[in-house]
Amino acid sequence: MRRPTTRACGLREMDNVVGIVVPVYYGRRYLRQTLESIFGQDFPRSFSVVVVEDGTPLSDCSEDICRDFPVSYVYRSENRGVMASRLEGANLLSDSEYLAFLDQDDQWQRNFLSRMTEYLDEDPALGLVVCNARLIEDGHGQTLYDKRIPSLLLDDLKVANQIISPSQALLRTVAWKAAGLAGEVRGGADDWLMWLAILAKGYRAQYAKELLLDYRIHASGAHNDRHKMIQSERHVVDQWFLKLGFAQADQRRFYGRVAFDGLVEGLRAHNWSLMLQSMGQGIRDPWAFNAAVQFRRRHKAQGLV
Repeated sequence: MRRPTTRACGLREMDNVVGIVVPVYYGRRYLRQTLESIFGQDFPRSFSVVVVEDGTPLSDCSEDICRDFPVSYVYRSENRGVMASRLEGANLLSDSEYLAFLDQDDQWQRNFLSRMTEYLDEDPALGLVVCNARLIEDGHGQTLYDKRIPSLLLDDLKVANQIISPSQALLRTVAWKAAGLAGEVRGGADDWLMWLAILAKGYRAQYAKELLLDYRIHASGAHNDRHKMIQSERHVVDQWFLKLGFAQADQRRFYGRVAFDGLVEGLRAHNWSLMLQSMGQGIRDPWAFNAAVQFRRRHKAQGLV
């Protein structure tokens, strides 16, 4: 198979309302449907799409699929992680008014762009808007936020990420630039870091209750490995919280929440190892553990995730 070509020129001369980044790694299975959901949008304004292929071997790369769509295709032979792909694509689209990151296996509803841009058009203080989603597994769907909704306040997001995918969000580009993100976060918590960094700059986030995304759940999905996800979140807390201007107390609240959630999960699953580990964390920092208990109680009382 011949080496893929990189087609990413001319983007900065284009005047686009929305720049859309699709990071791909072994993504052939669902990518065509993902791109069809973009180009099937009921959105009369301009947008550009960059597909960043992040280290997929040549035999499995998706350049042939991308040729069927008016996208810019970037191939990188080294796998650097999805955060690096999103950053690279966003840099290419940095003259757009808004930014979106659609994962290779997700699909937008036809009115995603039209509805989400309305929120950001109406309120310049919003750095991002987050929609509700339909979880698709084995052909069946259920609503992500059904009886409870996410809290997008910074103080709450520091304790627990309540947004499962960047595919749910539309960002204001100046807010993304202000966040000043660089570096690499592996394992799935890179989107959490984006939300925190944007809100740390004084922007707000808004929840849109409309079901505008189909989020596909499958064995290789990033959120299926709890241990890997927590390790990635720990990296964000340890390496980024203080850089973002957060306090050590914020780090402790996060670890208290991990301990409390682990204890609850261990009790439900009769996982004694997880229970003992979580109890040990709680004993080492009872203040943080109690803060987590109060956090979960308040969210339950208020109908929050």
